[in-house]
Amino acid sequence: MIIVYFLTWTFCLYWIHRFVHHMPIVKKIHLDHHAFVNTHQIKWHWSNLFLFTDTWISALDLWITEVVPTIIFSYITGQWWLCIFYYVWAAFLQEPFEHNKNVNIPFLTHGRWHLIHHKNVKKNFSLFFPLWDKLFGTEYIKI
Repeated sequence: MIIVYFLTWTFCLYWIHRFVHHMPIVKKIHLDHHAFVNTHQIKWHWSNLFLFTDTWISALDLWITEVVPTIIFSYITGQWWLCIFYYVWAAFLQEPFEHNKNVNIPFLTHGRWHLIHHKNVKKNFSLFFPLWDKLFGTEYIKI
């Protein structure tokens, strides 16, 4: 059952991420994150402990697209372990892995795989595993 909740949660985050690329006000906030990551060296910073990443606009994007939806999903399902899992991911691992061009782990959406999304905003929306991108035709693997 844990796998079902995890997949349902990532399904929700996938669609939220796709949605923010089409909603003008939220898209502007989200694209700040894209611009920042493409021009700066990404590494862990103590402010990540407060789920504050990159710039205040990027942090707002993180809260809109991942933090608040995770809290709502956990509240509705009663699966609070997802909040804990997500916090550990976002506070300690996300920046060093997700936005690191030197990371290329097969079957995970980290490093090079995710950075393709920053250059091609119509591809690679999934968090953790590319399952939803494969199913909905938004996966792009650079050869």
